[in-house]
Amino acid sequence: MARHLRSDKDIDKFIAKALSNAVRALLNLAIDKVEVYERNGQLARTCWVTIRGRRYVFTYNYRSGQIDLKVGSLQGAHRFSFGNNTSPAAITREAAGL
Repeated sequence: MARHLRSDKDIDKFIAKALSNAVRALLNLAIDKVEVYERNGQLARTCWVTIRGRRYVFTYNYRSGQIDLKVGSLQGAHRFSFGNNTSPAAITREAAGL
C-alpha cells in the first residue's frame, strides 16, 4: 500500500529535509505524485515520486546506509545514492536532473 502525500506538511513528515527541498522545488502537486510505502500500518523506507510523468524511487539501502534513487521501480536503473556526506550542491544537481 502506498500513502499519497498531498501537501508540503505531509512531505516534510516523511522525507529528509535537504532532499525534500530539492525535490519539492520540482513538484506541482496538482499533477505530480509523492507516495510512501506502508506495510501493515508501518511506514517502510521507500518513496515514489512522479515528476512530469516520470516515476522515480527513493529507497533506503540497508547495506550502504544511504538513500538510493532509481528510475521507474525498485528494480530500475540506479541513478544516485544520497548519504550523510552528500553535499547540498550534489543534492540540488541530482534533483534538477529529474
